[in-house]
Parts: sequence; structure tokens; C-alpha cells
Amino acid sequence: MPLFTLLLLAQAAAPPHTMPKPAEKQEVVCVRQGDLPPAFAKWNQPPSKDVKELTVGTPFIAVAVDPATMKWASGGPSTRPGKSAIAYFAIPRTGIYKVGLGSGAWVDVVSRGKALTSAAHGHGPACTGIRKIVDFNLAKGLYALQLAGIAADSVKVMIVPA
Repeated sequence: MPLFTLLLLAQAAAPPHTMPKPAEKQEVVCVRQGDLPPAFAKWNQPPSKDVKELTVGTPFIAVAVDPATMKWASGGPSTRPGKSAIAYFAIPRTGIYKVGLGSGAWVDVVSRGKALTSAAHGHGPACTGIRKIVDFNLAKGLYALQLAGIAADSVKVMIVPA
């Protein structure tokens, strides 16, 4: 029997291979830790916990609370489902700063009672523990970081210069 005929018979006898539907998102399986962006080199250092004033360049754990119980820097409570957190930070020099999150949440940087528009946003690199990165153009000064829509009791956060 010719080889081509044998291959056709083998293919017909094999169970059908199901391809994922285009709308299905494939889960990344990490076999090693991903490469952190240079700005986030300290991401895996032990984080500060439950701080109200965070330090740029140091990871910290923001404790999530009921949005109705939190004092918001930009008006009333969030309408996003989930918990919220707030922390304050100082920017030492004008530039682009990245806010990295270990899990999903809505990110606002607030100055003088108003949420600032982000310069860019996207996912963190696979297998690094950074789920989301949002960039902001910030001048030297004091800011509030407001997080909303947090599903867990806390979220790891780090703010770094770009």
C-alpha cells in the first residue's frame, strides 16, 4: 500500500483534534519566572504592607476595603464592583511613571481632587506576577493612588519611573 494511502487512513482513524475557538483566551503556563522589565527589577523583593504613604521604586501591598468606608481623594466612592484601596506618594522629579499591579483593578492617580488621564496602559509581561501596567505623566509633587474593582483582600503595587 502506498505511503500516502497509509497516512490518509491513519488520519481518518485518529480522534479529531479540536482547535480553540478564536474567542477563547489561552492560559499561559509558566515553566520559569518571566523576565521583569528593568524598571520593575525590585518587584519580587519583600513588599511593604498596609502603608498609607508609599515609596516610589518599592513594592507594597495595598489592603482593599469596602469602597463606601474609604475616604476618596477624588469625590465619592467607586461604582466598580469589588473592593478599593488608596495610598499617597511623592514624585521626586517630573517624568513618566509606571504603576504596576499584581492583579486586576482600576487605577487612578489623583492630583488636587482630580483623576489624571493615563498616558498608556497594558498587561505586564507573562510569568512575572505583574498583571497590569499603567503609565502617567507626573510633575514633581504629591499624589493619591486610588484602586477600585479589587477582587481580593489586597493587591501588590509598585510605582517606578519609566
